[in-house]
Amino acid sequence: MNFTRLKNKIFILIFLGILVFPWVAGGALRVISPKTFEKVSTVETEKRDMAQIEWKNLMSTGESVSAFIDDRIPFRYTFISWYKDLNDFMDEKYQTAANSIGSYFYTANKENSTETADSEATNEPIVPAEEVPEEVVEETPDDYYALHTYQDVIVARDGWLFLYGENEIECYQGTNIPSQEELASYSSKVNELQELCNAQGKQLYIYIAPNKSQVYSQYMPTVDIVNTYKREQVIHSYINENCSTPYIYPLTESINATGMCQTYYKYDTHWNHMGALFGTNALYAAMGMEQTYPLQWATGTQDADKYELYTYMGIPDSMVTHDDTELTVDYRPDITVEGLDDPEAMICHTTSTSPNQQSLCLIGDSFRVNMAPYLAKDFATCTFCHRDYMSEIHDDIKNSNIIVIEAVERYDYEAFNTIQRTINVLK
Repeated sequence: MNFTRLKNKIFILIFLGILVFPWVAGGALRVISPKTFEKVSTVETEKRDMAQIEWKNLMSTGESVSAFIDDRIPFRYTFISWYKDLNDFMDEKYQTAANSIGSYFYTANKENSTETADSEATNEPIVPAEEVPEEVVEETPDDYYALHTYQDVIVARDGWLFLYGENEIECYQGTNIPSQEELASYSSKVNELQELCNAQGKQLYIYIAPNKSQVYSQYMPTVDIVNTYKREQVIHSYINENCSTPYIYPLTESINATGMCQTYYKYDTHWNHMGALFGTNALYAAMGMEQTYPLQWATGTQDADKYELYTYMGIPDSMVTHDDTELTVDYRPDITVEGLDDPEAMICHTTSTSPNQQSLCLIGDSFRVNMAPYLAKDFATCTFCHRDYMSEIHDDIKNSNIIVIEAVERYDYEAFNTIQRTINVLK
């Protein structure tokens, strides 16, 4: 009997079983108990609709099919939770083992050093009643704040909440630096789209909204910063050196804005209306457009009404203290806008009385929502679209004068996926 062939067959069967089991068991569970199926399969950490197949682009790219399947794998949430728990467990054990090994070698070296010193000091005079200096115990810094997480949410200083998962903590610690191959791939896509835009008389801008943890790092717990020059700075520098397309990452502007007012929600991952206006100013700076002082449009304060991270933690609204506020913004009240009744709609088409007759198409994620009221008043026509709904705005992309592709920092790779889809449209 050929044991190698038998072993290979067993591994193949196990692999096929792993692939088939979720679909068979998931299908049965969905028929028997739909609510249980949804609970263990739906990932709720990002508020968006599940991806749909882009039938029009099916022959040129299969990305939409892959995304469609990924979003619908049975037990998706359970598998992701298991993976995170296992990863955290292994990391904890690794740290424990590393500390033990380090302590062992440190103790051994210390004993050897003591023995050597004793043997070499036999001719030294002995000072009577000399006290042995006490070992100095390293004290915990006054600003130390331990990392506490619950359901992928960081419970931070002064009650602030931050997202832990979805690449947020990796971006903050600087552990997800892209490889040279990734950087080259990103710049290649940007250059290809820029060439298409140049040929068709369009302006192109790539916009990365900073993570809340980068802007309000003073509230973050004490964690190791592996690289101070983090992922987004690396990408920003590389794109600016190898591409002519403006790549906007307004971290400095966002941090400076915090000295004037609160710009991100205390209990949500997003920037508030004033924070979005400061962020829009950074886009206007890249465009060479007029910028206004954001605080001049503030007319008062209001309840922030954004408590999404409490929802992640499973805390009902009745138990939440509504103590977060934000500035009320009345931007350019002399300009009227139509079509922005629901800024959170996946697709919005707006027209305004703005003297700027250019048409803008912004494709992005939920950070686009609070930017929309300002952009809609500064351009005569706008299209605001969540990237998952690009298949419905092909004509808007082709007819626009300006294309802005936006993504939040922790999902920057989605911006480059959107760039590829935009290339497919313009080709």
